[in-house]
Amino acid sequence: MTGATGIGRLALAAALAAFGWPAPLRAQPSGPTIYRTKCASCHEGDGSARAPSYISLSSMSPRAILAALTQGTMRTVAAELPEADRRAVAEFLSGRRLVETPLPGSAYCANRRPAATTANPADWTGWGGSPNGTGYRTEAQAGLTGAKVSSLELRWAFGFPGGTVTRSQPSVAGNQLVIGSQFGEVYSLDAKTGCIQWVYQADAGVKGVVAISGSDGRGKRTAVAVGFTGTVAALDLETGAVRWQTRIGDHPASNVTGSPVIHGGRVFVPVSSMEVVMAGNPLYRCCTSSGAVVALDLETGKVIWRHRVIAEEAREVGRTARGTAVLGPAGAPVWSSPTVDAARGLLYVGTGENYTHPTSEHSDAILALELETGKLAWAFQATERDAFNMACAGQSNRDNCPTPNGHDVDFGQAPLIASLPGGRDLLVVGQKLGVVYALDPDRKGVVVWKTPVGRGGALGGVHWGVAAGEGRVFAPVSDRITGLDPAGEARPGLHGLDLLTGAAVWSVPAPACVGRPGCFTAFSAAPAVIPGAVFSGGLDGHIRAFSAADGQLLWDFDTVREFQTVNGVPAKGGAIDGPGPTIANGMVYLSSGYALFGQIGGNVLLAFGAKER
Repeated sequence: MTGATGIGRLALAAALAAFGWPAPLRAQPSGPTIYRTKCASCHEGDGSARAPSYISLSSMSPRAILAALTQGTMRTVAAELPEADRRAVAEFLSGRRLVETPLPGSAYCANRRPAATTANPADWTGWGGSPNGTGYRTEAQAGLTGAKVSSLELRWAFGFPGGTVTRSQPSVAGNQLVIGSQFGEVYSLDAKTGCIQWVYQADAGVKGVVAISGSDGRGKRTAVAVGFTGTVAALDLETGAVRWQTRIGDHPASNVTGSPVIHGGRVFVPVSSMEVVMAGNPLYRCCTSSGAVVALDLETGKVIWRHRVIAEEAREVGRTARGTAVLGPAGAPVWSSPTVDAARGLLYVGTGENYTHPTSEHSDAILALELETGKLAWAFQATERDAFNMACAGQSNRDNCPTPNGHDVDFGQAPLIASLPGGRDLLVVGQKLGVVYALDPDRKGVVVWKTPVGRGGALGGVHWGVAAGEGRVFAPVSDRITGLDPAGEARPGLHGLDLLTGAAVWSVPAPACVGRPGCFTAFSAAPAVIPGAVFSGGLDGHIRAFSAADGQLLWDFDTVREFQTVNGVPAKGGAIDGPGPTIANGMVYLSSGYALFGQIGGNVLLAFGAKER
């Protein structure tokens, strides 16, 4: 949000009219002025696929824009702006007044059933449905097989007020479905009807899964929600009451985009940072943060250990052309949920790119940490010297772009633990480079096989993760072009690989987008697997189920439409990005809408069930 002049207001209004959106409000002159002087250079004409265009911003709700400025991606950049100015920008860009509308009383459950006090095998309580993160559900857990997928129908829809990015994957425990929102509300819903049981307000958006513990022996279970700004909250699963809160960031730009995982009386939380975005400001001294993983005591919230990916502190290593200090090493964020390997006493995490030179040995890597101490047991680095930040994504204000810069091909997931016949395990992980790896956990991450599935680049390759089951690895590929992608053939679609060898078994290309603004031909969200079928969401807004054996299409539902919701909130679907669906007890739950990177926004949670005969 720093920069020079933007286009005039009349031109902006004309651009909006051309796309069928309302003209900006004339209310507060500070809105357009602030946008032109502080924001326009990043959001107009720079060729950056990461910074939303003015047209994309104008399709967002004022609440969503204000949240980004106050507690989200742009909070550090907008820190100098008074609250009134942030509101003015939000109203100017959206063309709407910022008004809070309370939910109607009918949105709440009339008679709330008791919470599940003991864990059930069908519960989905973390990223990928289990600590090993495979995304696979047995028939008993799913209550569904590929033979019944074609009969899935919409049971209910829930709308998130004012939302445009719906990326928290719901967790399910008994009759409860728990999900976070873009603005920090954590909802406990009745899993069968969608009525609200309780609501907790976090201090920032909850981007990942709300993890749910087993019973503590006193009939109590805990839901752990993490806000974007790094506050971890432990909530009573039955009531939503706060048990403790702990702030875990150790840097002003620290944030949490991934999901916590609960194991052995501890909560493991990934830590990333927004310095990758802040570096787009040529006056910013980039960069000093490091990715991390923090272990907390589930009972008290006390920090037990912290593993910093880059052990050394950043130091000044040079100056930009305009004299701003350059610092490093920095970056290597942990964007996604850790994976627990209880049998080996290890925790696996995937790391991102460095933000500056010198690059470090644990960026773009898979790390194995000791569960007890957080110490590094071993590491596998897939790509060396990948230095990238948002200064590299545009054509101006590139002062902070490292030279040479990399392709931003980090790991957006931790590896999942997949078991082979005979009991041998593989760690399987997809990379934004467009490669799927199988590593041997018993030989410190030695590569067993690796299979290219796409061209790769800053928006994938494999962006959010793969799933494994039915003797297959399922890899969704985005391969969206950002101007930084390596050379090679784009292969957006879903690819089925043999788990044992990595050989390609089948590939389904992503259906082409026709006549739908903001639609991209790509699969980016993480998949989920049940016996006989794999579910994969597309950036075109469709959720599809394919045969796990041969990729044949079994079911297709277009979410880009308006829905009548059980809580009375106007809602629509959009691009499906981030997490995959949650499958439990015969139901499929899906978050739809992702107004980032020029994609289609939306604010709906959908619940599907098989037709009853």
